[in-house]
Amino acid sequence: MSFFRLGLTAVLVPLFLAPAFAATDPLYQSMRDAALADSFVVENIEIHRDGGVITLKTGSIGFTAPAMGLDTVAVFDGEGTFTFNPASPIDRNYMASLTGQLTVSETFDRAFFCFTDDTGKEIRSAAKTHSKDPKLADILRDYRKHLRSRLDMPRSMLEYLLNDVAMDNLEADVAMDLYNRHAPGFFRAYIHGKRHADLRFQVRPRGAFPELGTPEEVALINLDPEAKEEGIWYLSHLQGEIKGHTASSDENRDMVQADHYQIETTIARNDHFTASADLKFHAVTEGDRVIKFSLVPTLRVEKVTSGGQDVPFIQEDKKEDASFYVVMAEPMAKGSEHELHIEYTGDKVVHKEGGGNFSVGARESWYPNVNTFRDHASYDLTFKVPKPYTLVSVGNLEKQWTEKDAACTHWVSETPIPIAGFNYGAFKVKKITDKDSGFVVEGYANTEPPDALAMAKDAPGVGSLSPSNMMDMPMGEAQVAERIYDAWFGKSEFNHVSVTQQPEFNFGQSWPTLVYLPLWAYLDPTQRYMLLNHIEQGLTDFVDEVTPHEVSHQWWGHMVGWATYHDQWLSEGFATFSAGLFLQLTEKTPEKYQKYWQNARQYLLEKNNFGNRRNDAGPVWLGQRMDSAHNQSAYDAVVYRKGAYVLHMLRMMMWDQKEGDKPFIEMMHDFVSTFMNKNASTESFERIVEKHMTPSMKFTTSGRMDWFFYEWLYDTPVPRYKLDFTLTDQEGGKCLLKASVEQSEVPKNFIMPVPIYADFDGHVMRLASVPIQGTSTSREVQLMLPKRPKKVMLNYWHDVLEAL
Repeated sequence: MSFFRLGLTAVLVPLFLAPAFAATDPLYQSMRDAALADSFVVENIEIHRDGGVITLKTGSIGFTAPAMGLDTVAVFDGEGTFTFNPASPIDRNYMASLTGQLTVSETFDRAFFCFTDDTGKEIRSAAKTHSKDPKLADILRDYRKHLRSRLDMPRSMLEYLLNDVAMDNLEADVAMDLYNRHAPGFFRAYIHGKRHADLRFQVRPRGAFPELGTPEEVALINLDPEAKEEGIWYLSHLQGEIKGHTASSDENRDMVQADHYQIETTIARNDHFTASADLKFHAVTEGDRVIKFSLVPTLRVEKVTSGGQDVPFIQEDKKEDASFYVVMAEPMAKGSEHELHIEYTGDKVVHKEGGGNFSVGARESWYPNVNTFRDHASYDLTFKVPKPYTLVSVGNLEKQWTEKDAACTHWVSETPIPIAGFNYGAFKVKKITDKDSGFVVEGYANTEPPDALAMAKDAPGVGSLSPSNMMDMPMGEAQVAERIYDAWFGKSEFNHVSVTQQPEFNFGQSWPTLVYLPLWAYLDPTQRYMLLNHIEQGLTDFVDEVTPHEVSHQWWGHMVGWATYHDQWLSEGFATFSAGLFLQLTEKTPEKYQKYWQNARQYLLEKNNFGNRRNDAGPVWLGQRMDSAHNQSAYDAVVYRKGAYVLHMLRMMMWDQKEGDKPFIEMMHDFVSTFMNKNASTESFERIVEKHMTPSMKFTTSGRMDWFFYEWLYDTPVPRYKLDFTLTDQEGGKCLLKASVEQSEVPKNFIMPVPIYADFDGHVMRLASVPIQGTSTSREVQLMLPKRPKKVMLNYWHDVLEAL
């Protein structure tokens, strides 16, 4: 697969083709259009930023015209080197897994620098001789075209992240700093190396990779779609924070926090989208003026006002760096409250799929929002849609009425939620109310299948393909799941959930009070078999799990959020655990539950076509960064499955012969109540676990659980176990068990309790939990049993994730 190379012919979009509203802020527009103003000869100039050193050995460097008296952009032509020494051990090891090197040393011939710190002053003071290098203008033009172009079809997960709705607009980001005299200044380098053609080094105090919503300030990225070495090589805190042990996911880099959204939306018969949003927010930082929003680029902002006055904003063409920014009239004081009115219109939010089915795209960015999934705000939503169709949204339905040919609804969520969404179609609606709790489950499903299945509805043996005929099954599962999770995690803060069918076949999603289920969940097993012409076991398992998984996100993701991408396992891993819990408590026999964990283990530890285990892509802590061309689906496997195993292993360690799961349930209730409508980090969850440690979990003198979290969340080893035992009959029918348990394939300080079980005529009992440290070590136990067991085994309930 090809990837970007500098030096290609590039043409800037003429100014008269750019939308007029993109030029409403004069500082921004002056930087957008700026040409090179000065150029210099350079020789052995070093730029030190955190763990990176850029050396401009020989060549020329050119600066665009200063903005507010400060250099912000420079381009280099010549010979240079870039070296980087990672400070974070986890990131260093991950980078080595991709590149085979623990440090970086790259020679380059061209580079583009964007900065709001003192880089310009440093270079100008060292470069005394002026230069006239004609290549510099071409390099500037090429880099601008590359960094301003949005791809329709990203070729990798990394390319998708860099082209998403939060795509950087460099000039807008520079304006953000220049307008705030308190801003510490950032540095970004885009390097055309001889080995890596698109290497990006960034030191950004506001967050080096905003696409992942992380507070970490330092990033090193190699964009090379489908190549083995592509990836976010390094994304961590400043070296001083790491060395001083002050780095934390709990740091807040947000400039504003949303408090309330009031949105009015009209969807036309041709699916055209017209809307206005009134946002109330308060400033988190001191002195900021430029606010970045999440809004899909196909929705074009027409007007922004505050207090009746027009407010400048930035939004380039949808094929370019079209992220939406608002420029406030004055710097905002920390804690000050503000309001904005935003009008926007466009397409590609909803898509006709036939048969009254619509797929809803841009689910996170159909309205201009800040800090998606991080801010918990109240919502007031009004929708107007063509009368034959039904729209369901988040919150409570307060009112519904008609206007000419429009069906209108008003939804209010007074409970703070992290995101709003809707589903839309020719729905049939049902409702069931739990007689004990009063909790309501609503069902929304189409009466006709989408066009993708229309051809199959007359096929022999398929029968009716009306999704609404199968509504009762997912609604019933949602009701039972709600009861289970209320008991195990704490009562839901919502009074209902809407379970809705979507035309997509194989994925589900959950918003507060609103669950999107795949079309396959509304077909019976015979129909799925007939349509696929064979039994797809993975699909069958997925359908069994998808409803309880998505319902559990009402707790994991909405009631309790996650702080950064590092902590997303607290949502997806917990939801995967919850789906397994649902199977255990609803199935008459344990087979499906046992298979659930076995499948998770298999998915993590089996080798792919490249000979790689998904588990080995990186620790849970690395989150979305793990997917690569040679280890696809690693994120799904590690964050979802291994994250679930982490919670499951904690449950099994806390299980007590007398109290059963009571200690674990109390811990989960505490976690939910402590972080209700807040964002939890991995560190904060560890502190909750430590509050509820049982005596059997205290394997170190510190009395903490850092040993467990390090082993399973910040590292990748998976132990292998071997059980040897003898059974000797004793007087009175008793039996003496002598057993030894060996642990291997782990570091010498790896500690884990390993449970021994015995099967007494179909009744499985835990006999003991044996703590073992290190590799190739064994522990011996002797137990007098009431009678001879049929079988003795380890990890009967998959208590510990162990090697295949």
